[in-house]
Amino acid sequence: MSAFTGRDVLVEYAIADESATIGSLTFKRLGMMRGKSMKTSWDTVDTTADQSPGFTKTSLVTFKAVEFTGDGVSYDDAVYNQNEFKAHVISPGGATANQPKAWIKMTDPDGGVYVGPFIVSEWSDERPYADAATWSISAASNGNVSFTPG
Repeated sequence: MSAFTGRDVLVEYAIADESATIGSLTFKRLGMMRGKSMKTSWDTVDTTADQSPGFTKTSLVTFKAVEFTGDGVSYDDAVYNQNEFKAHVISPGGATANQPKAWIKMTDPDGGVYVGPFIVSEWSDERPYADAATWSISAASNGNVSFTPG
């Protein structure tokens, strides 16, 4: 596959906690997005000791963290699912033990897919005087997030 643009990347969510199975989830598109980002990082520990080869620092990884961030233009059309997701983040219900938890799935045009459970740490609404109203979201992995190449 050749290069692609971010507007062709699909972002979906399902309101459920981390114990849900992927097959039981109903994903809905989070529409009218602009920026979409999935970042994976690992915590490391220093394993350097007095006999480390060549006086070179050595390390091991301990835990993986995945962060999803995105933003879009605010629309009130139900088809874009923005208000449903926003309402869940601001006032999460009993289905997720009153925690802003959701599964997020990001699919690239080449078929590559990130999917996993997240806890939404931030929802932001921007309402400038003379510009489009926008929103943004940040979410941290809350269990195993996988990537399957297309």
